[in-house]
Amino acid sequence: MAKEYRRRYIIDSVASIVFWVPLYIIFNLFVLRLELWQVLALAGFSAVVNFVFGGLFGRFLDAWRRLLTQGK
Repeated sequence: MAKEYRRRYIIDSVASIVFWVPLYIIFNLFVLRLELWQVLALAGFSAVVNFVFGGLFGRFLDAWRRLLTQGK
C-alpha cells in the first residue's frame, strides 16, 4: 500500500509540474515581461513547489471526485 501511495504521489507531482510550469513560463515571459533569468528562477521554484504539493493536491482531487460522484 505504501509503495502504491508513493507511486501515485510521484505521478501526481510530475503531472502537476508538466502542466503548470510551462504555463508559468509563458505567463512570466509574455504577460509580466520578466527577464529570462527571472523566469528560469521562478520556473525552478515552481517545479519544486509543484513536486512537493502535487501529490497532496492529487489526493485532494481524488477525495472530491469520490464525494461528487457518489450518487452516480
